[in-house]
Order: sequence, then structure tokens, then C-alpha cells
Amino acid sequence: MPRNPSTHANFPMIRIATFNIGMARLHLLGRTLREGVPHQRTRLPAIAAYLARNAEQADVWLLQEAYGRDVARLLARTPGFRAVAARTQGPDSGLVMLVRKGIKVSHAAALLFPAIDWVERFVARKGMHCIEISVDDQPFRIGNMHTSYDGRGRADVAARAPETRQRQITMALDSMERGAGDRVLVLGGDFNAAAALEPETFGLGALRGWLDARIDAETHDSSGVTTWSRQNPIINGDDPDQDIDHVWVRPSSHGLTMATHHVATAHDLMAPDGSMIPLSDHYGLAVEIRQTLPCTSNPEGEDSQ
Repeated sequence: MPRNPSTHANFPMIRIATFNIGMARLHLLGRTLREGVPHQRTRLPAIAAYLARNAEQADVWLLQEAYGRDVARLLARTPGFRAVAARTQGPDSGLVMLVRKGIKVSHAAALLFPAIDWVERFVARKGMHCIEISVDDQPFRIGNMHTSYDGRGRADVAARAPETRQRQITMALDSMERGAGDRVLVLGGDFNAAAALEPETFGLGALRGWLDARIDAETHDSSGVTTWSRQNPIINGDDPDQDIDHVWVRPSSHGLTMATHHVATAHDLMAPDGSMIPLSDHYGLAVEIRQTLPCTSNPEGEDSQ
């Protein structure tokens, strides 16, 4: 059929999901002394099974708090995916990406963020990790990031956290943009901040041409929650409901549209105490990125070949 030059084609490019799996823990001589998020022995195999099912049909999973060799080894066995862990490029910052098999991965690099306190220095390091891939001949640079927390009730840490996160995100954006060429840039992860509560933090991306996939999405299914939600029975603290897990996208020369929805929200896992819990203290966010291209028209009105 003849193509209308005023219409646009909307092609699926890539599906990316970010999920903090909550595996931070204090280790000593190979033993876990304290879990950052409870029920890890119950949750970890369930998380592995969930990722293997990949009901979200994600091409790339961005995972945070995947600390420890045992966790990395388990994730590396996820069927249909190749695991790329930040710990292979430097200190263990708990960042692992699962990339669908068949997608070539290149140029992996890791960046460790300055620690805000002793917990981040010795127990739960924060940083970012990036790779380059190509999907349907479109090159991407994908970043997985985890910025500093608020100290879990410690006022001195909470006071420093927003400025610390801004420095860390600036470091991540600088690294992502350096020599990017015509790549679509995607930076996701646990930002530990919500746009409504830290507008200065989120302005860093907007000023540099980045879109927030959650805020700028054409459509979003919230599943009735935010990624940090007091409906979640295993969260630690009384912070208000807020989306703190995000995906930022910087388009190349072509336009993009995005659709998002929250994932891993079901409370269908039975804990040892008999309570029903979700997979983690965070819910996840999945993003489908589509490329919008102007359709070419045939001046004679003939069908395109």
C-alpha cells in the first residue's frame, strides 16, 4: 500500500528491566551475620526462577544488590541469558546485568562511587557498570547504577545523601556520554531518589537531554504501587511511597517512545514464618523502548518494494 509521508513507524527496539534483588549482607569468615533484607535464603532461589521465566520478555535485566560470588554464580546460570557482573571489572558493587543470549556484549566497564559511610565502604558498595550491545543494528550503551542510600534512620547520612547522589549521577552520566557516538544511551538502576522529592537530582539528566522512562513514558501500569512501597512487608523504614528505581534514556538522532510497568510486585512467596512476601524489598520497573522513524513515501503512489 502507498505510505503516507506524515505517518511514523514505531518499531520495538529493546526491553529493559531494573530490579534491586536485596542481597546485601554482612559477612565474616564466610558466614552471614546480618541480612540487609530478610529471608534471603528463601528469596534468592525464587528470584532466580523468576528471572529464568522472564515473563517480562526483557532483553536486558539490570540487577542491583547481587552481592557475593554465590549470588553471581547462581545468576550466571539463568537460562537464555549471559550474566555480566561488575565484580569482573573491579570491586563487587552488587551490579549484575543479564543479557539475552544472541546479543553481542562488548566494552564492559565498572565505576565505583565514593562511599557515603562505612556501610557502603565495607558491606554494600555503590557504583555503576556499563556495556555496549547492538540490537537490530542499533548500537546501545547500557548502564546499571546504584547510588547512595539515606542511612536508614541516621540523620547525618540522610542530610548528605542528595548531594552525594548528584555527584554520583554526574559521574555516571559523564562516563555514559563519553565517546557515545550514535548509540542510544540507557542508564537504569536504584537511584535511591524520587523525582518529586529530589528535583535537583533528576534535573541533572533532563539538562543533558536524557528522558526519564517512567515520567516521559507514553503509557505506564503502576500495578497500584511504587517501586518503594509501604505495601511491601519486608521494607526497612517508614519512608513514603516513591519510585526510586528508574531508567533514563538519551536518544540518538531518531525519536523514541517508551512504555513502562512495575514488575515483581506479587506477594506469592511464603517466608519461613508463614507470611506471604514479594521477591525483594523493591519492586522492579520494565521499559519497552521503541524507535519512531518517519515513513518514506513513494511519489508515484505505488506500493513500496
